[in-house]
Amino acid sequence: MTDRPRFEVLTLGEAMLRLSAPPGQLLEHTAVLEVYVGGAEANVAVALARMGRSVAWMSRVADDPFGRRIVSELRRHGVHCDPVEMVSEGRTGRYYTETGGAPRGVSVHYDRAGTTAAAMSIRNLDLGWVAQSALVEMSGITAALSDDCAELCAEVLGTARRNGTTSVIDVNYRARLWSPERARAVLGPLCAAADVVLCTAEDARDLFGASEPDAAALAAQIGVPTLVLTEGARGVSWHAADSDGFLPAIPTETFDRIGAGDAFCAGVITGLLDGDLTAGIRRGQAMASLARTMAGDLFLATAADVAAVLATDGRTDRR
Repeated sequence: MTDRPRFEVLTLGEAMLRLSAPPGQLLEHTAVLEVYVGGAEANVAVALARMGRSVAWMSRVADDPFGRRIVSELRRHGVHCDPVEMVSEGRTGRYYTETGGAPRGVSVHYDRAGTTAAAMSIRNLDLGWVAQSALVEMSGITAALSDDCAELCAEVLGTARRNGTTSVIDVNYRARLWSPERARAVLGPLCAAADVVLCTAEDARDLFGASEPDAAALAAQIGVPTLVLTEGARGVSWHAADSDGFLPAIPTETFDRIGAGDAFCAGVITGLLDGDLTAGIRRGQAMASLARTMAGDLFLATAADVAAVLATDGRTDRR
């Protein structure tokens, strides 16, 4: 591109309202539901905006009180929502969560059938925004919403390549949205068309048959030049053209893990923008750790908070 992009990052995907029983309570019995805004790519956008990056979110949102809340929440955190289409038909998706300690963990119940975002397609979104961005990010969740959404993801990747826009895909497999076989058939070609892929060790096993995931081997299998592999409490490994590496995890006490992977993705993207993948991965680890200590999907910490975690390497005593 000859002109400087309008945005550093454009993310594409659905946002929903999250209705959560207070920690330790069951949806069946709770008298109170806590309301949050969430959605993988929206979460990434907010995290990037809070880190001082110029970021826009592209989606279709129902013009109802719930859709307007989503847009106003993202704008409040500095995300540009000009690429969002507000429409009268359809509905805003919701999902419900219960959170408890082991062995219960987190339970998620979706109510997202027939949402406005599931009707996203190349016919109703302006892909010109891709050319106005230095980097575009999406997740496997978007491709899972509908055949039209999968086609849209493929066209976004093609548009990015034609315009010199870096493309990032977070695999983000959701078993409640599609089968491993269907996900593999759709995400395999999408990941191969991307510049950077993020994948968990669990998704590498379930979708790509990697019983002992190795970042370089998985990158070669998928056909992507750069791959970042998160391995839970062990840490993060990666393969890129100029470096392979591994960083151990930052010790974290988890309060709410939903959205932590999106915060990590945002950190990695800052490294890609700065030309320092290793620094981006370490920043992503700090952001994911902070996200796990806060309620809700959105990353609400500051750049100073992230710098403090990196300076102390995860230690909590800062006296």
